[in-house]
Amino acid sequence: MEIKISPDKEKKGFFTVSPVGTIDSDTYLEFQKNVGPLLVPATRGILLDLKRVDYISSAGLGVLFSMKKFLFDNGGELLFCNLKPQIKRLFDIVKALPSATIFESYEEADRYFYKMMNEEIERGGGKESL
Repeated sequence: MEIKISPDKEKKGFFTVSPVGTIDSDTYLEFQKNVGPLLVPATRGILLDLKRVDYISSAGLGVLFSMKKFLFDNGGELLFCNLKPQIKRLFDIVKALPSATIFESYEEADRYFYKMMNEEIERGGGKESL
């Protein structure tokens, strides 16, 4: 499984993860291993760009739920963009995620991250970056 992980140079603690292929029983452990280092309290947000993902199995959903829970428990967010129709349907069926965390495009999600970052700065908060 190919996975591109890009830290946002302007927004510390924010990452874009772009997997390719499927996140299923054959690939979920590799996916989990690749995203695991991002799951630290300093991470404010992870954007999963799923434009090149064709299928997610229950094993893959389990990894996504674990990521979401960790980030939520530590004041961060897991966002999604560029979902193919079958992936969007899957999320709708399992009622996995609030629609507020799913964006049509990378640009839309990036604007949301920027807003999150500015709100954090205004509150005087912020965690050390990775």
